[in-house]
Amino acid sequence: MTVRIHDAKPSDADEIRQVQQRTWLATYPNAELGITKEDIEARFHTRSEEAIKRRHTQQQKINSDPLVHLWVAKEAERIVGFCLAKKEGPQNRIQAIYVLPEYQGTGIGKLLLQTALDWLGIQQEIVLNVASYNHQAITFYKKFGFVPSGRPAHSGVTKLPSGVVIPEIEMVKGDSQRLDTSVLL
Repeated sequence: MTVRIHDAKPSDADEIRQVQQRTWLATYPNAELGITKEDIEARFHTRSEEAIKRRHTQQQKINSDPLVHLWVAKEAERIVGFCLAKKEGPQNRIQAIYVLPEYQGTGIGKLLLQTALDWLGIQQEIVLNVASYNHQAITFYKKFGFVPSGRPAHSGVTKLPSGVVIPEIEMVKGDSQRLDTSVLL
């Protein structure tokens, strides 16, 4: 398997969305929390005029903003993962990182995350959100030096159509004086 990391292009947007949907369906359903596969599917199939217009605008601007960058991992011509990073004022953010379930554990996530970390640099702390019950991802991020911050997770994408919210924690890398070590897992 040969996987390469590339800058995303506007034409990659639909395939990126498919990777995100498949990964969400494999990762987020949780009966105990009332997070159903059907609710996650509904999130990806809700297509209001406004959402379609917004997604089209975003597709045209992929990687044109110097503060936002999106990479894709490709095996041959197939996108198998992606990572979105943002430079946001006092801190930087890993906004999203997803790898198709059948490619997880192969090193693709490491390549994507390291590419984003290299782009973000070390001048500011880097934050990300992760589902509080996604222990595999939490362990993955810890290997890169991320720890739970103890601050509320900042996110607007985890509310599902039913109103159920995927619980998240914020993890941070850098500026260790600001870390709340009482919440370390």
